[in-house]
Amino acid sequence: MRSLVKLGDFPIEVTPHRTLNYSRGVISEPDLFDCSETELIEELQSQKVCAAHRIKVKGSGSLIPTKHVILTFCRPELPKSIHADYVYARVKPYVPNPLRCFKCPRFGHSQGTCKGTSRCAKCSGNDHDTLVCVSETFKCFNCSGSHPAYSRDCSKWKIERDSKPQS
Repeated sequence: MRSLVKLGDFPIEVTPHRTLNYSRGVISEPDLFDCSETELIEELQSQKVCAAHRIKVKGSGSLIPTKHVILTFCRPELPKSIHADYVYARVKPYVPNPLRCFKCPRFGHSQGTCKGTSRCAKCSGNDHDTLVCVSETFKCFNCSGSHPAYSRDCSKWKIERDSKPQS
């Protein structure tokens, strides 16, 4: 298909779709912890892996690598598993966290495209920034719960997460 240059008498250019021709999954394999992202890509290239990103978590002020790796496959369907040397790893669909604005703490858009008014993500106040909030009481702007808007305990966050299409 990509080699087509004409359709009838009309010149054409065929380019792969930016996202539909790829799929992303997560492996959680302790035996691959010491492998770099580059090594994983090289080892799994024959299984159509074109990118790898190790998930890191914040701890003690620095990023700590985990056993979880997001793999991007150069094919639209996600394989059930991958094999790296002697390791067999199940591939689970990657579902990114819901997009949340850092300006108005609503879900579905980012700060750069926000048309809302600035709100504190800790107490829902609109007269100060989250970074300077001194309130001892949390109030979620999204669900009015007693937690900050960035909490994973938020019922709206869980709804947003669960409504994501799985690839």
